[in-house]
Amino acid sequence: MPAAKKKDDTQEILTAALATFAQKGFAQTSLADLAKATGRPAEELEKRFGSKEEVLIAGFRWGQTRMEEDFRRMITGGLEDHIGLMFDAILKGLAPFGPEVHLNLIYQATQDKILMEIIKRSSRSVNFAVKAYLAQMVALSIVDEIEEVEKVNEEMVSSFIQYLAGVLQGKKLPAIKKAWVAHVGKMLKPSAKTTVPAGL
Repeated sequence: MPAAKKKDDTQEILTAALATFAQKGFAQTSLADLAKATGRPAEELEKRFGSKEEVLIAGFRWGQTRMEEDFRRMITGGLEDHIGLMFDAILKGLAPFGPEVHLNLIYQATQDKILMEIIKRSSRSVNFAVKAYLAQMVALSIVDEIEEVEKVNEEMVSSFIQYLAGVLQGKKLPAIKKAWVAHVGKMLKPSAKTTVPAGL
């Protein structure tokens, strides 16, 4: 009889690890701390990931993979639907283990250069993916040509973090998403090619 397939516990490990980094900071977290938080021996974590830096990078990479999968998904609907998908995808990319963890990692990064560098690299990946999605929206005639795309892209990602911070003030994600979609909607104009004129 074939051996049972081993369950992939990567997400479980990364969830506990990122929560630990968010709570203690990167410099103050050891591989032993991660082992305690994840319930795995430190030797196993070292064998699987190599170092605590690689554990952190793997956490962000996991979220970015999910974000990119969403950005490649074709959807129907208008501008608001596409911006809504963008919100969900960025959330997966920037905050793969929940908004609170990501926001606390940003706070910890203000005191830790290595953590700040890893977050910056992650943010660059998000920026690139958002820009590619905007280009796809133009190609699909969801929006007309976007002027100053770099500026629009930067504002979208930075405002996303600002709106997401509402979670720490008790705001619910659906309300945050609705407000961010409205904010971004003011920067993008629906294409006349795919917008049904009023009264038809």
